[in-house]
Parts: sequence; C-alpha cells; structure tokens
Amino acid sequence: MLALTRSFTRLSVVSLPSVAQLGSRQYAVESSKRLRHEGLSKENLPELDKLDSILDFPQESPKTLDQPKTFSPHRPAQVVLNAVTDIIDTPLSTIEQSRLIKKSLVIKRVVNMNGKGKQPSMYALVVVGNGEGLAGYGEGKDEEASRAVRKATNRAIKNLRYFDRYDNRTVFMDIVHKFHATTLELRSRPPGFGCRANHYIHEICRCIGIQDLSGKVRGSTTPMNVIKATFEALSHQKLPEDIAKMRGKKLADVQHVYFGGQ
Repeated sequence: MLALTRSFTRLSVVSLPSVAQLGSRQYAVESSKRLRHEGLSKENLPELDKLDSILDFPQESPKTLDQPKTFSPHRPAQVVLNAVTDIIDTPLSTIEQSRLIKKSLVIKRVVNMNGKGKQPSMYALVVVGNGEGLAGYGEGKDEEASRAVRKATNRAIKNLRYFDRYDNRTVFMDIVHKFHATTLELRSRPPGFGCRANHYIHEICRCIGIQDLSGKVRGSTTPMNVIKATFEALSHQKLPEDIAKMRGKKLADVQHVYFGGQ
C-alpha cells in the first residue's frame, strides 16, 4: 500500500491548454474594432445582393401557377429540356397541319438493354391524314409518352403521301399483300358498304378518306405490322391506267364504263 502511494506522488500532473490558448475559430464577421478574418476588409467584402437570382428563394407568393423559367434565355431549349422542335420539312402550311386528322394507334413501354442495364422508354406510332387521299405514319421514342407522340406526329406529317382512290371512296381492285408474317386482304366494295376491317385498318382508311372497304388480316396481328402492311399495300395497288397499258386496251374497256358512265 505504501509503494502504491509513493508511485502516485511521483506522477506529474499535466495541465491541458485552455480554449483561449488554443485560439478561437476565425469568422468573417465584422466586429466593432476589426474584422476577425485577416484577408477581408470593408472594401473587398462580397456583395451577396448581386448574385444570380436563380439561387435566391422568392420571398413573395406567386400570383399565377405558371412555373418561372429556371434557365437563362440564352441556353438552347434542346439542351435544357430535350424539347421537340416544331420545324417540319413539309409543303403544308401551319393551318393545313392543324386540320389534319391525327390518331395515336400504338403507345407502349419498351426497354433497351445495354451495359447500364434495362433502359425504359416510351414508343408511339401515329397516323395522320386529311381525309382526301393524303396520309402518312410516323414512329417516335422518348422517355415521356407525350414527347414520343409529338415526335411520331412530326415524322408522320413529314412522311405524308398521296393514295389514289376509286370514285374517292374505295380501292381500285382487290389487294393481297404480305408484309413479314402478316398477310393482308383488302377488297373494294360498292357505295354504302362501309369500312369493315381491322380497327387499325379502319383508322387508316378514315385518315385517307376510304369509305367502302372490307379487309382481313391473316397471320401476325401485331399492330405495327398491320399498319405498315396497310400503307405498303395501298401504295402498291395497280391503277386502271397501268392495267390498260399492260393489256393493250383502252381505259374504258378496263373500267367497263361506256356511254357516260352507264
């Protein structure tokens, strides 16, 4: 016990330095005498009121529900929002484009597999037409469905083509066309028959302006194949002028129209 007491007495007490001796943190706060930070003065203080207003929070309540612009006006909109431009390479005017019949026939979610994994996106197929023989289709893909539809619509307007019609109501002859695994049969019908076919073909005929038609889809009924097969079949139909030239006959003999249509 005595040895333990002697060992405690030999220990020297080490006093820790106080907070004042270590020094306090230097803040850029102006005091009555001087600035605590050596590098700052009244002349080189940063002017916080001249910073970009984007970084500031609005103090007043907004009067409308419209969101303010979060980017400077000199920044391109395509870079900021990946927006779809309205510039379309077509001879149609803006008024004629607004009067077109637009139908979004296919909107679905697709996945692209790459090194980062599954990358989802939206796919859209849109058919447009003026109901007077002018029609076309377009495809678009984007992260959002609305932008995908807009891209597909712009491409459909750009890909417009004219389709010949018999009496401006039906096809000239019965058509059998094969597109990949889809076999399409389109038949001309008398006035008042209507359009009795696949609902995708029905919408395409409405955009083109075909009123009397019957059709049958055999094989694959995939919407994309049916739509593309319909456009391809209507664009490859033979006209009476071509048939008359191939047979060496007159146009009236091919159409069986004599005496002013009697």
